[in-house]
Amino acid sequence: MRTTEQKLECIRKAVSNSKEHIKAKDPRRVYSQYIRYALDEVSDLNFCVSNAAKGLKRKDVIYEHVVPHSIVMNKLLSLDPLTHKNIMSVLEKYFVICAITKEEDKRLNSAGLRSKMPEGWNEHNDSVFARYETVGISIFNDETEGA
Repeated sequence: MRTTEQKLECIRKAVSNSKEHIKAKDPRRVYSQYIRYALDEVSDLNFCVSNAAKGLKRKDVIYEHVVPHSIVMNKLLSLDPLTHKNIMSVLEKYFVICAITKEEDKRLNSAGLRSKMPEGWNEHNDSVFARYETVGISIFNDETEGA
């Protein structure tokens, strides 16, 4: 099993290689997958479940990026310097995977929020869950369970 430092180094290399592809004017699809696969290494870093998906089997839910992959990728690509600390800062704030129901996923798509944040979203002031809040998806919080 890889250590956190090894996972961060994998992400750093993927982002660094992606920056080379950007300089070469390669299509986004060429390097986007590098970063996506590297991020798979830390998919359990920030994991949540919607209230509706709580207790459902894996086959009945969709694992979804709370902040769309393209936004997280752009944040990583803009890092300078590209250090483990800076990478972790982006991941802790923006890289959240959430198990939601298929019906909740349809609501996101119907609202035009499949791969973008709501119009006017401000990354500094607004919640990373703004897409979910817009379509009425509530997140299970075990700290408030039974409260």
